[in-house]
Amino acid sequence: MEGEMTMIVDAHTHMEAIIHGVSLDPRRRKMTRLLMWNFELMGFNNPLWRGEPPEWARIVIAMEGQLRISMSSKDNLLRFMDRNGIDRTVVHPIAPFAAPGDNLKLCAGEPRLIPFTCAHPSQDRWEEGVKEAMEGGCKGLKIHPILQRLAPEDPFYFDLLEVFAPYGRPVMAHAGEFDYYIVKDGYSAYGDTLRYEKLIAAFPQVPFILGHMGLYFPDKGLDLARRYENVYLETSFQPLRKVREAVGVAGRERVMFGSDWPESDSKYALRIARKAAGEDADLRDRITGANILALVS
Repeated sequence: MEGEMTMIVDAHTHMEAIIHGVSLDPRRRKMTRLLMWNFELMGFNNPLWRGEPPEWARIVIAMEGQLRISMSSKDNLLRFMDRNGIDRTVVHPIAPFAAPGDNLKLCAGEPRLIPFTCAHPSQDRWEEGVKEAMEGGCKGLKIHPILQRLAPEDPFYFDLLEVFAPYGRPVMAHAGEFDYYIVKDGYSAYGDTLRYEKLIAAFPQVPFILGHMGLYFPDKGLDLARRYENVYLETSFQPLRKVREAVGVAGRERVMFGSDWPESDSKYALRIARKAAGEDADLRDRITGANILALVS
């Protein structure tokens, strides 16, 4: 147990993260150096605009995100983990681009990778698929209303949680409005963090991890964490001041380091998580690994 407390665990990564119009590029091994890179260098502090970016910036960010997604091979993930001193990482699939059991196959033979499952109503036998994936070794569930093109209030998510909840594992939910494509597809609003409230309230026994804390609108994630004890906050794309605020709101046991690799190089979020803990070694261990391990072990 003591070894686990000092283990560095990235709570939020993707592998072979194919989305509409994007395929893996085995030649791509380096992160792009456009707006996202500058954002990372600034510690995710943005002096240019508040909230969602202006259209010109949104287009550049979408293009850069797609380029980074194309480098999400297993080899690249492990290479970045080694480079950044990360011991284990949670790998999140997104249906319908992946089936419930796909991550078990992708992560097989590599104990450093912690697989989650996923499901979409378009998939045949998704209920059985989720059960088989969880019983086969998956440690949680990923939901992503924007990319899944399902509103957070859609009955499917409630049906999915009825199947998943008995396993006592966490849900990683994308939180925050975001356009993944250069041409808007109209689903960004499905990422509004506050729209998860009905689902969170309906399953108080399920830990809900809000990926990115709400992204451009972290106060929405903080609001839910303040009101629901089953809400956890993951720190990707959040500046130091917001991570510290998250600890103040949710406490030391409900905040966890995540990077959303490959959309961000994990070293930047890890650096911020460590700074947020300061000289508090127990808090540092919790944020950088122990809190997510407590949910998946």
